Formats: sequence, structure tokens, C-alpha cells
Amino acid sequence: MTEPHRIDFTDIEPVSHDQDVNDAEVDVDGTRWALVTYAPGAGRADWCDTPHSGYVLDGTLTYSFEDGRADLPLAPGEAFALPPQPRHRGRNEGDVPARLFIIDALA
Repeated sequence: MTEPHRIDFTDIEPVSHDQDVNDAEVDVDGTRWALVTYAPGAGRADWCDTPHSGYVLDGTLTYSFEDGRADLPLAPGEAFALPPQPRHRGRNEGDVPARLFIIDALA
């Protein structure tokens, strides 16, 4: 990136990689930035090994880990960093949509 610029997520059409999980994604110099919304009860079906850094905007999200370690519950205002291992997946166990901002490949 050579010039400052604005990224308007309201202009980005969300994609769905899992049922009731929608990602408004943009590539910023080879790195995925995403505004992700999990409907209540929705979660990722598969384990993920992409590292993420993120921030919870609304709702709650819980990450579970393939190796069985303790879950990582997150609430609004909390940030997180997930390395590639152990593999992880998120789930909204709350009653309202969970929204988070994620940047991939930064661990």
C-alpha cells in the first residue's frame, strides 16, 4: 500500500462460507480483512488453520480448538489472536448476532 485509503465495508457484498456466517471481505495488499457476522447458533463447520487477529464488535463468540484445550469465549470490546495451530473454529452461542472484524495472516 503506497497511499492512505478508506475501506467501506458497507459497499462489500457478503459471502457465506458456512450457513448463517457471512463475511464482507476485502484484500489489502495480499491480506484478507473481513467484517464477519455469525447469526445466533451459527458456527464454522470445519477447523481453520489460518491465523487471525480480530476484535469483537457485537454479540459473543466462542472459539474451540481441535486439540481439546479450553474454549476461548469473547465479548464485545475484546480482541484476539489465533495462531495457525491449534486449529480453531468459532461459534455464536448467544441470542444476538455476533459481529467481528478480522485480519488474516497476522499471528
